[in-house]
Formats: sequence, C-alpha cells, structure tokens
Amino acid sequence: MNENIAKRIIIIVILVFLISTLMIVRIIYLSRANPNDFIISGTTNDVVKRGKIYDRNHRILAISAELDSCYANPKEIKDKAQIAKIISTTLLIPEKDLFNKLTQNKHFVWVDRHIKRELSENLKDLDIKGIYFRKEYKRFYPNSKLLSHILGFCNIDNEGVEGLEKSFDDYLSPKNLTEASPSNKLSGYNLSLTIDSNIQMFAEDSIRNGVLSEKAESGTLILADGKTGELIAVANYPDFDPNNFSKYDQQKFRNIAIFNQYEPGSAFKIFSISPLLDSGLITKDEHFLCEGTYTQDGITIRDSTHTKHGLINMAGIFKYSCNVGTLKATNKIDRRDFYNYLKLFGFGESTGVMLPGEQRGVLRDIGNWSKRSMLAIPIGQEIGVNAMQMVAASTVFVNDGVLLNLNLVKDIYDDNNKIIQSFRRREVRRVLKEGIAPQIIEGMRAATDEIGGTARFLKIDGLSFAAKSGTAEIFDVKTKKYSDNVVTSSLLTIFPAEKPRYIAYVVFHNVEHTPEGRVRWGGIIGAKLLDNFISKMTGYIEIDSKVKVDVNLNNLEPVTVQNRLESLPSKMPNFISLSVGDAVSILSKVDLKIEVVGSGTIKKQTPSRGENIDNGDTITLYCE
Repeated sequence: MNENIAKRIIIIVILVFLISTLMIVRIIYLSRANPNDFIISGTTNDVVKRGKIYDRNHRILAISAELDSCYANPKEIKDKAQIAKIISTTLLIPEKDLFNKLTQNKHFVWVDRHIKRELSENLKDLDIKGIYFRKEYKRFYPNSKLLSHILGFCNIDNEGVEGLEKSFDDYLSPKNLTEASPSNKLSGYNLSLTIDSNIQMFAEDSIRNGVLSEKAESGTLILADGKTGELIAVANYPDFDPNNFSKYDQQKFRNIAIFNQYEPGSAFKIFSISPLLDSGLITKDEHFLCEGTYTQDGITIRDSTHTKHGLINMAGIFKYSCNVGTLKATNKIDRRDFYNYLKLFGFGESTGVMLPGEQRGVLRDIGNWSKRSMLAIPIGQEIGVNAMQMVAASTVFVNDGVLLNLNLVKDIYDDNNKIIQSFRRREVRRVLKEGIAPQIIEGMRAATDEIGGTARFLKIDGLSFAAKSGTAEIFDVKTKKYSDNVVTSSLLTIFPAEKPRYIAYVVFHNVEHTPEGRVRWGGIIGAKLLDNFISKMTGYIEIDSKVKVDVNLNNLEPVTVQNRLESLPSKMPNFISLSVGDAVSILSKVDLKIEVVGSGTIKKQTPSRGENIDNGDTITLYCE
C-alpha cells in the first residue's frame, strides 16, 4: 500500500515537473517571438471607431472610414513568386517588396493596409490561399491642410500622434469602451471645437500670403473671442496635409503658435506699463521726456527709430512705441513687483490650451536678472514668449483685469449627442484692478492715429482698433549678437475698441529686411495682413460691440502682487495662483518653514492671507 502511494507521488511530481518545464519553454519562446509573426483575427466589431471632430458650426474636420487591410500567412503559400506577381498587379504595389514579405519564415505579414475598396474587392475575388483580410479604420481630413496644426493626425494604427488627435486620444478612441453605438460598432466620443472653419480658411489664406510676400520664414495668425476665451482661428504657415503627413518633414508638424519662442519686442510694452497704472506709480496722463536715448548704470538704450519724441504720456508711448518713455516709467517700479505682475499675466507658464508641444517661454527668476534686465524686459527683450501666450495675456484687457483660459474644445459627446464634458469660459485670476484695463485700451487706440501711429495703416470702415506693434531684433547664438538683417514683426489688436471683444495677433518670424535694407516693421506689415483678414471676416459675421457676456467679476478674489517679506512678525501674504518658486522667493529673507503639498500653481495656503506669522512658523502651500 505504501509502495503504491509512493509511486503515485513520484508520477505526480514528474508530471508537474514536465508541465512546468513546457510552460517555461513556451513563455521564453513567446517572449522572444515577434508579435507580427502571428495572424490577427477578428473584425472591426472589436475595434473602436475613432470619434469625429467638428468645428463650431458642425462642419466635419476629421472622420474615420472603414477599409480592408490585407495580410498573409507565408507558410500557406507555395508559389510565392507567382502570388507576389498577381498581388502586385492587383494592388498596384512593388512586386519585389511583396516577394520579400512572402518568403519570410513567419505566420503573419502585412501585405497592404487601408486598401482602396475596388482594389480590395478585386483581390478577394481571386481567393488566394494564405491571403486574408481584416477591416480597419483610416483617418481622413476632408479639408486637406485646413487646421492641420490644430487637428494633428493619426498613425497607421489609428492612434493620435499630433495635435488634438493626440491630446484627446483617450476620448476619441477610448481603450476600454464597452457600449456599442447605434450602428453596432464601438465608437469613440466626438469633439466640437470653438474654431470656425470659414474664418480659419480666411486666416490661413492671409498668413500664407503674408509670409510669402514679406519673405518671412514662418508666421502665425490667431483670432480669439476675448470675452469667452474661445479660439476662433489659429493659422500657421508653413503647413501640411495630415492625409499625407509622411510626405512632409517633421518640422512642418510643429505648431509654431505654441512652439516658437521669441522676444516680442515693443508689443510687450502694454504688459510693462499696466502694472505701473495698477500700482498707482503713474497715471495715464503723466508725461515723460523722450530725448532719443536713456542711460542707466552706464547702459544706454536708444529709441528704435532714433527719434526724440519730446514730452509724451502713456498714449504717446504706445502711439510711437517709445523705448525711452517706457523705461522712464518702469524705472518707478521695484523689479520684484514687476516680475510678479508678469507672472500673473501668465508669462513663463503654459497657457493650458489643450495642445501637445507647447513651450513655456522664458521668464528667468529675478535672482538671475542682470543690471540690464530692467532696461530690456520692459521693451520686450530678455523674455521669451509664444504667440498663444500673448493672446492669453491680452484677455486681461478685454475683461477689465481678469485673465481667462483659452479654449479650443467646446464639447465632448457620444453618437447619441449625450454631452460627456463641456468646456466654457474659465477665469484664471484677477491681474489688474477694475478700471485699469480700459485705460490701457484707450492708450492703445493712439497707435492707429493717422499721423505718426505705428499701426496707422490698420483701417477698416466701421471698426475702431486698439493696437500695439512689435519689431524685435533676433539674437544670433552663433555670433553672440543681434542680427542685422532679420527681425520678428508682430501686431496685436483688440476690437471693437469701444467695447473690446476680439483679439487678433499676427507674428512673422525671421522677416528679412527689404532689398534696400529697410526694416519690415510689425505695425506696417501686420496692419496690411490684418486689414485683409478682418475685412473678410466682417463680410462673414457681424462684429457687434453690443454683445453681452454674463460675467460676475465680484466673485473673483483679487490677487495682489507681493513684495518680499523683509522681517517678522508680519501678515501672511496671499500666494493663491502663484508658483511655489514665487512664494519661496517672497519668503526667502525670513525664518519660516515651508511645506509644499502637490505641484504646480498654489490653490490653498495655511495660514490664510492676513493672519499673523512669526519666526519659526510653518507655512503650508497646497498646489495642483
């Protein structure tokens, strides 16, 4: 009896050992095997159909079509040369490539994917052993190049790799979708954009013609509804066709509206002067004497046109884009306060515009500023921005001091029109006190004055504009100095000036001087382009200054600019909406313990603003 039990145990142990060994061998084999060696089974019933993308008027921008893809099991094909010849003739693809595929020692190879329907049917009719078909979806963009940098594109496996296709990939093609749509196919969610495709078409036509005629390397034109934060058009040139993305150099895929970082030049002066008004350091009617140059700490700054403007107020600074007047005004503000205001405007931070690849720009920590920085940054040098940041920061002037988030997507919804998520007007923070922004707008109107205004060529019947131009020299990292023959030219406009709503911003990168050596000024070439673009737009929509937007600014807690604490005890500053780096800098001179929970922008603080703090206290900052 005991011998029988012992034999059974030995047999079980041997069986377990053999089974375990076989499993280990199989696992090693599978781990080293190429997944493409195996046949894919199934149809589109187990593949999610990518959701559609529409513009604000429900015009289709991106859609998926069901097509056949063909694969082969080379081990089932005997006369490989003959079959390669037949398939080559039928599908119109190289015979040599097919023969190389069919002679591989594999169970699975792709023959061709996303085949035109008539070619696929012709091959199916031949009923070749070892040749199989699978339904797949291919992404199509019916409007060719229109909105290419915003939409992006999908790879051959229908995965988003650029633009909104990438950033909203989990919505457009959910990986764990279980509910079937009415067509009995699994479908991703659809996107409805804020973009108006007709205005987008006007914008793309204008920026393309502008870049080519002004001999620029590239350009961007953005139109936003400053009251809602909705982006109506975002156009770049050069562009590409997402239907045939493989034919383009990858650099063409860069959305230069968010990728290119550049010194904005004089267009930045509106963001430099507004903190002075907000702090009560100057008034809009205060005058400054421009003598053509300004010297401080042994450094001399000249006016860009080498002009002596005489006595000018804020409107005069904007009208003539006066460097000297700007610097005499900004000399009144502490550099820490100035830096904090620029952070509140959003410079040096991502705009959060829902697109991949955005560059944050360059706003160095104040500890890294040189003695030249307060002479350079106020006139748009030593700071890097992208075009989207300039538009986002300008929402402050449209909304009487409140910064808005820019938005590209209105709604995410399913095929039954059930809203999954909506994106609407979102206020970020108050930057300026009420009543300051209208003064800036009024000053900007002077730039369009027929006599002497830098944007005097911006003229459209029935419309008035607030504008600020910029013509920035470009620093050459090779020569370690600014270039003598190329500039960055830009023009920022807000209209209608009587009741601001729209923000239009155009920027040309690496614009060559004319053959005669004349500078292509932003106020001139920018006005030429915007005249063309906005004229087309006014023929399409009514620009009504009476449009009302329900905005409750009373619910916003003002964010005040903080000076560095010099001693304790003191009152707790307000750090809400600042970065941790800003908070640490403000508290750097006093003995306090700082604890940080999370990362990003500060959303909550302990102690609260205004509470007493003393040496050794602990400050907790909660971020997200």
